[in-house]
Amino acid sequence: QERGISADRILIKLATTWEGVQAAKILEKEGIHCNMTLLFAFEQAAICGAAGVTLISPFVGRIMDWYKKDRGVDSFTAAEDPGCQSVKRIYNYYKKHGISTIVMGASFRNKEELLELAGVDRLTIAPKFLEALQSSTDAVET
Repeated sequence: QERGISADRILIKLATTWEGVQAAKILEKEGIHCNMTLLFAFEQAAICGAAGVTLISPFVGRIMDWYKKDRGVDSFTAAEDPGCQSVKRIYNYYKKHGISTIVMGASFRNKEELLELAGVDRLTIAPKFLEALQSSTDAVET
């Protein structure tokens, strides 16, 4: 604030580890917003919501990558994509329980993942996917 920047304009990015969540609790109580990243599991999202963090960034593509390797498959449809399923589960849990933490899907591997998650709070979209979405005629369901 000494430099003319309001605390509500700051978003601190922290890893979703036990220590990161503890730090986020303190920062959020002081009015500093936090974005929890490196989030791969529902349990991580649940503790972030309970901690009152501003925003979480589940890594959709990285979750899918792990499952592809684990199951020995080349791909998943967007509806079957474990990363997409994870984000939907988190989003629905937050809404059902009145948790105000924003869900912002991140680390996408394809346009179809983005279309599958249309309607969640926020998505981080790389320029190559913005171009693909712009030229797409696929239906978008929310």
